[in-house]
Amino acid sequence: MHRKPSYLKWVYSIFLFATLEHGYSSSSQITGHLNLQWQPPLTLGMFQHCTVQYELRYRNIESEDWETIITKKLNYEDGFDLNQGVEAKIQTLLTGHCTNGSDVHSKWTQTSFWIPLQGEPETKIQEMQCIYYNWKSLQCTWKPGEKIPEGANYNLYYWYEGLDHALQCADYIEANGRHIGCRFPSVELAEYQDFNICVNGSSLALPLRASYFSFQLQNIVKPSPPEQLNLTQRKREELHLEWKSPEGPIPSQCLTYEVQFQEDDASWVSRSTEKEVITLQKSNGSRRFCVSVRDKVNIYCAIEGFWSEWSSKQCLDEQQEEERWLLFTIVPITLVMLNAILIALLFIQKQRAYLKQVLGKKEIHLYQEAIC
Repeated sequence: MHRKPSYLKWVYSIFLFATLEHGYSSSSQITGHLNLQWQPPLTLGMFQHCTVQYELRYRNIESEDWETIITKKLNYEDGFDLNQGVEAKIQTLLTGHCTNGSDVHSKWTQTSFWIPLQGEPETKIQEMQCIYYNWKSLQCTWKPGEKIPEGANYNLYYWYEGLDHALQCADYIEANGRHIGCRFPSVELAEYQDFNICVNGSSLALPLRASYFSFQLQNIVKPSPPEQLNLTQRKREELHLEWKSPEGPIPSQCLTYEVQFQEDDASWVSRSTEKEVITLQKSNGSRRFCVSVRDKVNIYCAIEGFWSEWSSKQCLDEQQEEERWLLFTIVPITLVMLNAILIALLFIQKQRAYLKQVLGKKEIHLYQEAIC
């Protein structure tokens, strides 16, 4: 029988270090991807018949929520916002014969990590925005810092699982000779995992403050707007609108839609739908009805994202509808009446021919009787 430990006085250490291209001595390659490592308790050999696991909790210091991982490994990797500090804590969990079936855990061991700050805060970039256009083209843009020195420039580095090392942007967007954005090559392999970015820079006068970002591509998608809108009126006060999802790699089942419509000069009204068709009610007195549609990746394929631009506006005027009603009601009735008249004329013509033939035979018969 194994004795259940009444108290676990295990001491072990936890280390955090950034994923670097040339080691920690240079912060230029830090991309926000941290590797958390720890050592097992020195007394772990006493509990060979136990299942040993580790409960790791970590977060950015300004976050209220902890991420929790239970693992048998001695390391774990994740992306962080290195504009803030990072804190982590870990404890050992024991289960099995040595604990008589009970769960036993050690005390927490905790540590924190900060990137050494260089450069004035006013030199870091502002208003960073990254958009994954139509789920196939990634682009990030930013504004220069308020106090960026003359001749200074920014550099962008990125890294995700599968790359051997951090890469620098190869296609910068420039304005006035300064980098203000980056167009990325194909990054399909980075979907549904952390995509880590560092934007830093330097000048002869002083270093620039670095900025760090971590996101997942599917959560920053901006689709193209819906296509081929078709607005028709099937009943006097009912409109039928249908459209097509935009061409590209986004599956149609991953999109949700917002339809906005306006009657005459009234305010725009919005409705949401998951389908590519919707029925709208029209007021009896309105003379003009306009619609537009936009789309967004839904909650089944991403946590968040951007709305597309609005599609081109489609409108129906009352005059157009009156013309449609004339075309689809009066014209068919007129055609039916013309056909009826034509049939009647043909019937009358046949009747006249028949009567003429009968009367002609009768006159011949009377003439023959008169001769006799």
